[in-house]
Formats: sequence, structure tokens, C-alpha cells
Amino acid sequence: MSVEFPDHPFWDFSLAVYMTDGVAPACIEIQDRLNVDVNVIMFCLWTGATGRGVMTAAEIAALRRAVDTWHETVVKGLRAIRQRMKGGMPPAPLEFSDKLRRRIAKIEVDCEHLEQLMLVATVERPPVAGKDGETLAREAAANVVAYWKALGARPEPRDLKALATILAPACKSVPPARIEAITAAVTAA
Repeated sequence: MSVEFPDHPFWDFSLAVYMTDGVAPACIEIQDRLNVDVNVIMFCLWTGATGRGVMTAAEIAALRRAVDTWHETVVKGLRAIRQRMKGGMPPAPLEFSDKLRRRIAKIEVDCEHLEQLMLVATVERPPVAGKDGETLAREAAANVVAYWKALGARPEPRDLKALATILAPACKSVPPARIEAITAAVTAA
């Protein structure tokens, strides 16, 4: 049985960005290295890339309050179970445990979808028209960097490269070389 969620452009944005070549491994890399919530990263990107601007520290704190417990308990809990079941868990027969693992993966995605709806309900900003692509990319990157700072994360050059990989499909009108320059400039500020 599948959950029917309301349509939302943030979910569509996240799927489009995440399904772009190289993005999933980049997300997993920064998730594991910096202990960040990729759904919050996607929300930071979506907010900036769609003209909704740079979020305040108070808005980022509100996002964290809204979803941290859900993410830590539900999403990460399901992820841990799914990952533990990869390759089987004897004495459970592999054919059955693998089918259950795939069902858990679908439930995990549904839980992330719900988390994204929680994020959208927490910080609602109307888009501002007329911003050029580089401004949108800069604002999206600034939101991610503000989130990292709120967590006390210390990104390394490989994390900035991962961010540029994720930012590029979020801001398609900006050439990749400019995306890397924007990411470097925002993180240095």
C-alpha cells in the first residue's frame, strides 16, 4: 500500500536533482562525512534556486526543529535497518529478506517525502522573479553553507566539490565552471 502525498514542486525538484548523474553519490558523501540531512540540503537548494532567497539563521533553526527528530528516529532508523539487511541476514532466507529490504526502501522514501512536506510547511517564502542564474546559484549555495554552519560542520574541499555537483542541476542555466566558483566564493565568505 502506497501513501498518496499532495503534489509539490519541492519534491519534483528534489527528484530531478537527485536523479542527475553524480548527484546521489555526492549527496551520500556529504551526508556521511558531515552528518547532514540531504532533505534539508535539497530544501536549501530549492529555496535559493527558485528565487526564494537566502534563509535566515532563525529559519534554518526552525527547519531543524521541525524535522531533526523525525529524520534521526524514522528516516535514519529505516536506513540503518535497510543497510543492515543488504546481502541478507541469516538465518532469514535471502529471497524473503531481500524483498522486505526493498519494501523498507520504499517506506524510507515515503518518510523522506513526508519530511520534505514538513520542511515546506515550516519555511514558506514566495519566489521573487527577475533574479539571474548566478544570483540563484549563489543564494542556493549560501543556504547550504548556512545550514552546515548551524550544524557546526567543517566542510573540506571534497565536500565543496560534492556541493557543486548537487548545485549544478539545481541551477542548470549556470555553467559548471561558474558553479564551482560560486560554491568556493560562498563558502569562503
